[in-house]
Amino acid sequence: MSYSHLNQPLVVANVHNLVMDILANIISFNEIMDKLNGWYYPFMNHLNSDLIYSQAVVAFFSSTQAVVGDTYPENVIWDHDKTQRFINMLSCYRNDIENERNAFTYQESQNKIRLHGYVNNMITHYSRLLFIRIDLKYAQETSHLVSLEDFYCHMNKLRELIGKTKGCFEHLQGNAWALEQGGISGGLHCHLLLMYDGSKRQNDWHIAKEVGEKWKAITGGLGEYYSYHDPKRKQKYKQYGKLGIGMIHRDNPQEVENAVASALYLTKPNKNEQQLKLWLPNMRTFGHGVYRTSKRRGLPPISK
Repeated sequence: MSYSHLNQPLVVANVHNLVMDILANIISFNEIMDKLNGWYYPFMNHLNSDLIYSQAVVAFFSSTQAVVGDTYPENVIWDHDKTQRFINMLSCYRNDIENERNAFTYQESQNKIRLHGYVNNMITHYSRLLFIRIDLKYAQETSHLVSLEDFYCHMNKLRELIGKTKGCFEHLQGNAWALEQGGISGGLHCHLLLMYDGSKRQNDWHIAKEVGEKWKAITGGLGEYYSYHDPKRKQKYKQYGKLGIGMIHRDNPQEVENAVASALYLTKPNKNEQQLKLWLPNMRTFGHGVYRTSKRRGLPPISK
C-alpha cells in the first residue's frame, strides 16, 4: 500500500485514529500491525518539534520509541512481538487521552456559551441580519500539498480580509469561525459564520459564492468550499421549519431560534472526532467578532 499521499496533517490524523481504535478495542491485531508498517515511517518523517500534538499522537510516539529505541525509522519492521509491546505500552496513556477529551468538551461548551451571547446580541441590535454559513476546506485530490502551517497562513489572510470589511465582506457586522480536522479524512477545514447588515445586503447565495471564491484565491487554487445556500437545500430546511440562514428578522422568533441553532453548530461539545490533532503554539481554533465596539451605532459609549 502506498502512503506517499499522506502529508503532515493526514498522517497525524491516521496515527491519532489508530491509537483511539486500539484503546477502544475495535481493530484487529493484524490491522494494527499493517498500519504500523504503513504509517510509522511517514509519521516520523513529518515529526516537527515546533508543533503540539494530541495526547493520542504523543502516546503513539512515546510507545513506538519505547519499543524500537534508536533504530532508524526506515529500518523498523513491525512484527508480531513489536506490535504487541506497542499495544501494551499504549494503556499507560489512557488517562492522559481521556483528560484531554474532557478538556476539549469543556472548552467547546464555553465557546458555545460565548457564541450564543454574541449572536443574540447581534440579532437584538439589528432589525434584520443576513446569515451566511460556509465551510472552507481543501480539494481532496490536492489536500496532501497543504501543511498545518499553510492552513494557519491561509486563515490569517482570510481574517485580515474579514476585518477590512471590503469587497465580499462589505457591510459585514459580525462573524465567527471554528477550525477543525476531519475524523476520517484528516482534512483541515473551517466552519465560517458571517452576519451582514440586512438593510445593505440581500443575496445570500451570491455572497456565499463570493466568499468561497475568495478562499480559493487565498489558497492558490488548493481550496474549495461548501455553501449551505443552495436554493433547493434552503427550501428543504424551510419546509421543516428549520431554516436558520439567509435573511433573519429580529421580530420573527422562529427565524431567530433557527439562526442561533445554525450558528451554534460551530461549537458542538460532542464533536470530539473533529478536534485538531496537531496545532501551532498559541494557535486559536475558535473565535468571533467583537460586539461592543465604538463603530457599532446605537450602543452606549464605551467607558475608558
